[in-house]
Amino acid sequence: MDKGRLCSLAIAGLIGFLSVSPVTTYAAETNTESVTQSENNMIQQDKKAFKEKMEKASEKWKTLSAKQKGEIYSLMEDEMKAENKLVDKLAELEVLQKEDAESIKTHMQERFKKLKESGDFPFLRQKHKNCK
Repeated sequence: MDKGRLCSLAIAGLIGFLSVSPVTTYAAETNTESVTQSENNMIQQDKKAFKEKMEKASEKWKTLSAKQKGEIYSLMEDEMKAENKLVDKLAELEVLQKEDAESIKTHMQERFKKLKESGDFPFLRQKHKNCK
């Protein structure tokens, strides 16, 4: 009886061993480049330098007169009107739904109004404020 069990165990093991096939895996190809630590440090330094420039620009913005700021706001309003035309055209071509287009335009107008009321520098994102 021990020989029978041993033999069946050996056959089962052999079948199991033969049924396991080698598995080949391939890495996916990507079009992205890896970033080294030194490159990452350079990117962080660039971001820091840009942030410092924007902070200086924000300080300079605070020194502008109401008339000078008004000129900037007027240009921004012209830009917003052009963006509204773009959104309207996308809705006309049925790329956007009309309701979505109206929502986008309303959101842009509210953002501009809040920005103008606050008097903040237009190109500095205010993370702590509710002006999204």
